[in-house]
Amino acid sequence: MKKKKLYLLTGFLGAGKTTTLKGILKDLSQSKNAVIMNEFGKTGIDGSLLKEFDIELSEINRGSIFCSCLQINFVTELARIAKTDVDRVFVEGSGLADPSNIGEILEALKAYMKVEDNPYIYSGAICIVDARTFLAEVDGIEAITNQIQQAHMVVINKSDLVEDTSVIRDKIAFINPDADIHRTTFGKIGIEFFNREGDFLQNIVKKETTNTVDTKPKTFTMNIKSEISHSELNNFLEEIGPMVYRVKGFTQVEGDMMKVDMVGSMIDVEKSTQGWDDSTLVFLTKKIEGVSVPQILKGIIDAWKKHTTVDMKMMNG
Repeated sequence: MKKKKLYLLTGFLGAGKTTTLKGILKDLSQSKNAVIMNEFGKTGIDGSLLKEFDIELSEINRGSIFCSCLQINFVTELARIAKTDVDRVFVEGSGLADPSNIGEILEALKAYMKVEDNPYIYSGAICIVDARTFLAEVDGIEAITNQIQQAHMVVINKSDLVEDTSVIRDKIAFINPDADIHRTTFGKIGIEFFNREGDFLQNIVKKETTNTVDTKPKTFTMNIKSEISHSELNNFLEEIGPMVYRVKGFTQVEGDMMKVDMVGSMIDVEKSTQGWDDSTLVFLTKKIEGVSVPQILKGIIDAWKKHTTVDMKMMNG
């Protein structure tokens, strides 16, 4: 059984992980690649964006693969892929993933497979940060700091959308002085990182993950029954912004299937080329002091009814 190179791709919600991964897969199309895609919601959205690639694709949803709630699923999938003939395995963590226990998980993999030597060469972690929102998020969300601490390369993405990235670079270097830091746009990072040799498992900062059952955010999925207008969609998203970390999915807007992606106040709606059939939005809700999950759910539903008369169905997960 040949060893596979294992790469971890992290980054906060909306930073551009999947766009970066698509670029990597294009650049490394001559090798056999596998991807494990992790999302908090029950409905996987990002996996559909990789259908164009000839890869071994696995999706593990409904939580973080670094949380005890999904660790066994992650280990089982790593064990399965270890027995295939792929060359590289890319793990894209969810936006709130805290990979601080990756070493513990790879040790558990050896025990699960009953082997002395790990079937993977841990070839490093890449953390993507959004130049527009990073400074506003990093001090308030521990998972972002931990993603950077565990990274071997940190990519300042969307750098063309800010005037100066020097403060961002300094903040990253303060958190992780050893990481390579790169500026880019559209997640373009090249292949130099993937030609490095060596196992970086010994270089990680060993600590407990903040991803636990208690800290797991709540997700909801909305199935939309017919098309809506651009103004209806934008007004709805703007109103629920304070209640959610992220909204993403696909929905029919004035005759076109549109890909929807919102993080904070940043709303991106563009025409989809992925052939998604259903109008589906996934909401990753915030934990707000003094506000219950049912109250947040009611707030989302009330905002929908306020801005549109289109029928929809809201579901857990």
